[in-house]
Amino acid sequence: MSNLSTQHRSRGRPRSEEKRENILAAATRLFTDHGYDGVSVDDIAQAAEVSKQTVYTHFGSKENLFGLAVAAKCRSSGMDAEAVDKNAPPEQVIPALARRFVDLVTSPEALRVYAICTNSADSHPRIAELFYRHGPMATVSVLEGYLAAQHHQGRLQVPEPHAAAWQLLCMLKGEAHLRRQFGLEPLAAAAEQAYIDRCVEVFLRAYAPATHD
Repeated sequence: MSNLSTQHRSRGRPRSEEKRENILAAATRLFTDHGYDGVSVDDIAQAAEVSKQTVYTHFGSKENLFGLAVAAKCRSSGMDAEAVDKNAPPEQVIPALARRFVDLVTSPEALRVYAICTNSADSHPRIAELFYRHGPMATVSVLEGYLAAQHHQGRLQVPEPHAAAWQLLCMLKGEAHLRRQFGLEPLAAAAEQAYIDRCVEVFLRAYAPATHD
């Protein structure tokens, strides 16, 4: 009986995880397409082919689901602590993170969600807060943790990794993000990459460890 029970739980867990992933994917798609107010828990449940109660069981509320959908988008874009090797050199990690970050913030999904949160900041301040926590702040935290590790290892001199993380990410957004935000013609791919490379070069030079003659 014990073995059968264990087998049943082991089979049940993946189904539960699959349902959770389906709900998250459906919510992300619907929030992106229709905004926060334009989506109900019933809509999400129907799109994920689960019951409304299942949505609440996994996520508690529509607000929580929105925040976790933002976090899932960041993770799928590689802006996650588990995707960053703190033992790898900055010359390898920073350029890769920079490229992934620009791809994330200039993606149509991210731009639409950003617009949703901006437009809803007055009527739904909690939504703006969740976006800020699970999006920008989570991304800053990933970079901050890596920079702190590099400072500790002596590869970079970053006494204030939080501020340095903000510096790099805000610098990276640049013209590419602003043009896409306003629906203008995007920068040519070569120009965008050249700008990213220069940002990384400036950043690494600014925080290079001091040399002693």
